[in-house]
Amino acid sequence: MEFTLGTQGWSYAEWAGTMYDAATRPEQFLRSYAEEFRSVEIDSTFYGTPAPERVRKWAAAVPDGFAFSCKLAREITHERRLLDVRGLVAEFYDAMAAFGPKLGCVLAQFDASFTRDQEADLRAALDAFPSGVRTAFEFRDPAWYAPEIQELLEDRGFALAVADAPFVPRELLAPVLQRTTLEYAYVRWIGDHDAFTRFDAVQRSREDEIAWWEKALRAAAPRLKRVFGYVNNHYQGHSPATVRSLYAALGIAHERPARVQQTSLF
Repeated sequence: MEFTLGTQGWSYAEWAGTMYDAATRPEQFLRSYAEEFRSVEIDSTFYGTPAPERVRKWAAAVPDGFAFSCKLAREITHERRLLDVRGLVAEFYDAMAAFGPKLGCVLAQFDASFTRDQEADLRAALDAFPSGVRTAFEFRDPAWYAPEIQELLEDRGFALAVADAPFVPRELLAPVLQRTTLEYAYVRWIGDHDAFTRFDAVQRSREDEIAWWEKALRAAAPRLKRVFGYVNNHYQGHSPATVRSLYAALGIAHERPARVQQTSLF
């Protein structure tokens, strides 16, 4: 099984010295990030579909083999709530095509108000999504994490994303990985968004949770070949450190580049 792991976003000045050299400028963050990690989940696409030229610029900043996963625009998921979105979906996926082989997965993320009561809207909208592009759907209503919803998505080649976060009981997540019929899965380590206000170092141990995930991933369906996984800063306080912990738990060789630390003037 191949693990394509990274963080949710790369533009954190707090990471200087631990992820970037202290003197690294913001426009250099992505290139520096790609010296260590091989994938990232882009949050900015949630706020609006980027121009293809911007997508090509991101792709050019990283080496071959790097994968970008991108949040679907919120106009589709949060504002229109999948109603009358065919044109917007086509526009978004056309822009993502500029990544070429560096496109990992598209994440369609919904808020808690998009409940299982909207199942008919989901079913009606799925035909608007291209089946040839990896796409994962993340819901905040636990009722969505049911075998029939996973089957509905996987029949079209789409994944039911799983997330370590307060909105879904963890016992619902491992079965999603165990019964998948796809060759890829999408996992997010989110945590509690009110937990931390600084992101320069680990502030809460998650050793037990990481051990749980190591077992869950190893017990996943044998047909599963690739896991796209992304960590939020709010999971432990410093998502690069969490990714490194996941590599260690999964027994994956990982080399951390030497970084120049910020020195104090006092």
